[in-house]
Amino acid sequence: MQNEKRRPLGKVLEVLGPGLFLIGYNIGTGSVTTMASAGSRWGMSLTWTVVLSCVFTYVGILTFGRYTLVTGDTILYAIKRRLPFGKGISLFLLAAVTMAEFAGITGLMAIIVDLVLEWIRFATGYYNGAIKFLVTGIGTGLLFWVLWRGGYAFLEKLLSILVAVMGVSFVLTALLLVPSWRDILVGLVPRVPQEPGASLLVAGMAGTTFSSAILYCRSITLKQKGWKADDEKRSRTDAIVSVGTMFILSIAVMICAAGTLYIARQPVEAAVDMVRTIEPLAGRFAITLFVVGIIGAGVSSLIPTILIGPWLISDYTNKPLNPRSTSSRVLVSIGSLIALGAPYFPPTIAKPVFLMILTMALLAVILPFSTIAITVLLNQKKYMGARANSAVMNVACLATILFSMVMSYYAIIGLWEYVQTKLPA
Repeated sequence: MQNEKRRPLGKVLEVLGPGLFLIGYNIGTGSVTTMASAGSRWGMSLTWTVVLSCVFTYVGILTFGRYTLVTGDTILYAIKRRLPFGKGISLFLLAAVTMAEFAGITGLMAIIVDLVLEWIRFATGYYNGAIKFLVTGIGTGLLFWVLWRGGYAFLEKLLSILVAVMGVSFVLTALLLVPSWRDILVGLVPRVPQEPGASLLVAGMAGTTFSSAILYCRSITLKQKGWKADDEKRSRTDAIVSVGTMFILSIAVMICAAGTLYIARQPVEAAVDMVRTIEPLAGRFAITLFVVGIIGAGVSSLIPTILIGPWLISDYTNKPLNPRSTSSRVLVSIGSLIALGAPYFPPTIAKPVFLMILTMALLAVILPFSTIAITVLLNQKKYMGARANSAVMNVACLATILFSMVMSYYAIIGLWEYVQTKLPA
């Protein structure tokens, strides 16, 4: 009888397990703050960025997954073994993605703690430094415990719950706050606002949706799941559902900000400011839903973000995931220590919201290396056989490379503008 009750969830996880990891990783506080920042500054005028990012994310995860399904090899390992200068390229990608993600942990945890404290203040009217220390310590301790002992199946079930909470919260909030549908349609026309920080934010929006990290996660999770070439149709369905969910949740967050903060001319500078500004505009029910969604997004994103280092090492070595290996536990410990100190990171150096946008932009900078590499790998008939890229797939891959290069360009321009503002006159 107990097994009967478990069947529906088991069937969902069997079909959508790999996609749950992508949604959990992709829609985190980085995505929330980036989309909210865009919505608060320019309303729905950057809707096109979300649409194109999701389209090319689908192409990316489809191609990365297809290579692993056909060859049985993960992508970094394939780059190392089958491309010229492959070892250097794969080590660069491993190091760059891991460092960017570890930097992102700081912003993720700081935002989560700030929001929990704001909710406590909102609910009880009480706050002091001891509560902040307690929230940070308990949150980091639970995170460390989950990652120290949790295998793939356990993490998959946990993420399914967090994604469900996050999804329901954001969609319901967006329905309460939806702006003009005309504004959403107008936002489908590509344009970049001629304002300081716009290029960096556009690159951050692309980087939080379409990043190298989720592409490698796709390859690793499919291999961990044991899917083979015969599961390609199943993988395609999983990819459509996961990217479709990413699109809905990303647009929902942008709508929440555009329907409140943009109207009030209150651009997002900090996650707590976002909550405080929305509250009188949207009401207690909407703001409670929004806070629950952000916390669910943050926790669901922190888990894959801290795991990205061990997973990329598994990818590079082409060995099964082992959460109890020494390298995995060392990296998990480092990630947990970063999370523990994150809420005390000096805001004078970088505010958490801006740090998340910066991290997403850095991921956009290195994205072209990944899209070019997978296109070359998929055209190697020696390994792909009859499933090597068709002409249509090559066109899709080339379009994806072009998009990644454009976003990388915006990221570099935005990062240079940021550096110039920090340099002494």
